[in-house]
Amino acid sequence: MSAPVKDGSGERWLFTVAAALLEQGRVLDGVSRPLTVVALALLLVLPGMAGSPSVAVIAVVALVALVGCAEAYFALRVAFDAALFRRLAEDAAGRDLANLDDALGALGLVSAAKRGRPATERVAGARRLITRQATMLLLQILLVLAGAVLALRGG
Repeated sequence: MSAPVKDGSGERWLFTVAAALLEQGRVLDGVSRPLTVVALALLLVLPGMAGSPSVAVIAVVALVALVGCAEAYFALRVAFDAALFRRLAEDAAGRDLANLDDALGALGLVSAAKRGRPATERVAGARRLITRQATMLLLQILLVLAGAVLALRGG
């Protein structure tokens, strides 16, 4: 990881870039959400269909829905962090991370151990979140492809 950002201007840019990166989570969620909805709908109708698909296909559809729910969870967390970083970047009076930590702590959203972290650690944590979100989408797409292969093979 790079050296910590020392001046206020560099920290402001760090938060600006982090917010811009995290805002791309909406694109990931925009791809995942329809896959999740279709998978959930299929789970409702597949079992009752004549000549219903195999248990393997239904299991893959269930996994697509489950992974989609995990992606939605990460999408919520990423969007929340994007909004916070955007606010920190726009704050002309300076970034008061201690008050942010107090507010997050009061809502039970940050543990005492994570309070007082420098900006670079906060951004690294947010990057991990969007990476997890992207991983869930990739897994979901791979599962859709696997389900399609299973369905085409009749199994």
